[in-house]
Amino acid sequence: MKKLNIVYLIALMICTSLVQAKSSLESTSDSKIQWNSIDNAVAQSKSNNKPFIFVEIYTDWCGWCKKMEETTLEDEGILDNLNSNFTTVKLNAEAKTPVTFKGQTYNFVKTGNRGANQLALNLGSVGGRLGYPTIVVLDADGNKLQAFPGFKDTETMNVILNYYKSGSYKTMDFQQFQSTQ
Repeated sequence: MKKLNIVYLIALMICTSLVQAKSSLESTSDSKIQWNSIDNAVAQSKSNNKPFIFVEIYTDWCGWCKKMEETTLEDEGILDNLNSNFTTVKLNAEAKTPVTFKGQTYNFVKTGNRGANQLALNLGSVGGRLGYPTIVVLDADGNKLQAFPGFKDTETMNVILNYYKSGSYKTMDFQQFQSTQ
């Protein structure tokens, strides 16, 4: 009987340690980027004196969204650039709850087999299509500067972020800037 109690206590201690370690890892990775909701992004951008809003449009089922978060958005250079110059927002395109942005409410709209929030469609559509993930860069007032559909590796993401950080978006299009990098 004593052996069973000791085994039970050891197993309980191991499980508790694993849960604490997992919780610690999750809170560490969650704190690398300070994600904001879209409804307060403009106010947050202005109060933190950040010139841009970085919006990641994603879905829960999107494998490329998860891959980009696990790789590209874990890169220290990208994290530094985002945290210094951008208010960061995650926008779940398929969330059914209404979203308010710049005083307007956007609802979920059934399109195709799934549907999307109208704000995600407005911000992220390129050529009439919305793909996942899509990165959208807004100015501090919430005006759309450009959308970049699809998975972005670290190198491409750095070019996108530096395009805005350097102010080059004011004098040349992205393809011209990208060819100089």
